[in-house]
Amino acid sequence: MTAIAKALSSSLYSRGNDVDGPSDAALVARARRGDPSAFDGIVRRHQTRIYNLAYRMLRNRDDAEDITQEAFLRAFESLPRLRDQAAVSAWISRIAANLCVNWLRSRARSEVPVDPADLQPDLPGGGLDPAADARQAVDSLPPRYRLAVVAFYLEGRSYDEAARNLGISVRALKTRLYRARNMLRHNLRESSDGGGMT
Repeated sequence: MTAIAKALSSSLYSRGNDVDGPSDAALVARARRGDPSAFDGIVRRHQTRIYNLAYRMLRNRDDAEDITQEAFLRAFESLPRLRDQAAVSAWISRIAANLCVNWLRSRARSEVPVDPADLQPDLPGGGLDPAADARQAVDSLPPRYRLAVVAFYLEGRSYDEAARNLGISVRALKTRLYRARNMLRHNLRESSDGGGMT
């Protein structure tokens, strides 16, 4: 097992968020010079956020851990090509987001369609769980819109930060959020009317 694989596997489960210490730019510079502990510092600092992004997109712990590990491995391999050493957070977020989108696309091609109404149990009062409806509605969004919702609403990022992390303009982010809200409104209305989601 390589030093980077050991660092990823041991630190992935610690969920630490080491924001003290050297800046990302300093850690990148050290890692480029061959210091394996420097990239471990980057992993520790950003792993929780990257895992949370992957989990919110995929809704599965094992898959989120796999995507998180793959994102950091790809970041490590691409470290020499990183242009803005201070933008490590956005860069790794973009890698993880792209991996999530690719994973969702491959899953969509290989899965048999399931009627969401079959998966949702009735509550004792006879109604459906509104939180589950909302989660299911977000999960049903196409990946590009789901990523926008996760970055802006669930992670609480500003327009500028969310757009930078997704590698799009603020205007494009606002457009995706607008379209996502319309899709969510439509899906939730259908769900509450008993028609299931589309």
